[in-house]
Amino acid sequence: MRPEYRRNLDDAPRPVAAMAKAWRDGDSIPLHIHRRGQLIHAMTGVMRIETANAAWLVPPALALWMPPQHPHSMVMRGHLEMRTVYIDDDICKGLPEKPTLIEISGLLHELILSALEEPLDYDEAGRGGLIAQLILTELRHMQDRKLAVPMPRDPRALRVARILLENPDNDQSLDDWTAIAGASRRTLARLFRAETGFSFAEWRARLRGIDGLARLATGSSVSSVAASVGYASPSAFSAMIRRNFGHPPKRLIARTAAYPQ
Repeated sequence: MRPEYRRNLDDAPRPVAAMAKAWRDGDSIPLHIHRRGQLIHAMTGVMRIETANAAWLVPPALALWMPPQHPHSMVMRGHLEMRTVYIDDDICKGLPEKPTLIEISGLLHELILSALEEPLDYDEAGRGGLIAQLILTELRHMQDRKLAVPMPRDPRALRVARILLENPDNDQSLDDWTAIAGASRRTLARLFRAETGFSFAEWRARLRGIDGLARLATGSSVSSVAASVGYASPSAFSAMIRRNFGHPPKRLIARTAAYPQ
């Protein structure tokens, strides 16, 4: 599928421009690209953002940096209040060349909201220009949270991965997926290992962990999150998180709580 070319604020009169938009639960944006780089942030709700190589589940207080001309699609979970900063490709040098999941500091959060208060043709020597420069300064220090779900490229394995992205509590084994994928169990196992770096079981556990952490970050209880991603008990879910990510859930989400609107 060829990505749609979207021109959101591509022609803004200043190199840094901010936009606010609301989305309903289940809304989606098909595969598309922008000429500008984007910092994609949600005040409420969770975004699933997918590229050819990976998927991210992005709750409030996290954001995904998407470089210019990088095809991606999006699906919204819950009522989503999106805040996006578009950065002209000419000044993206020095920013990551790959999608990067980052924490939104209190300072960056306030800078994004302040940028929205300014007109698109803000005075570059005034408040608007200072806000834009501070946003760029913050972004140049961004560090990847490394909570991506690597995606297989082969269409047979990708078919399975996409279904599980929508239904992380699905417990079907590789044997159960063969008819849907159109590939043998052995082939599917090989594809997941070769193209994601994880066995199928490891990949599904990583997906469930990242999905669960996103749900926890929006205020859901550990017990409800555990059930929603396929675990019989909160303790089993917490053990999986510790095993796969090195820390218990509460520690991993301690800095990933929603900011007030």
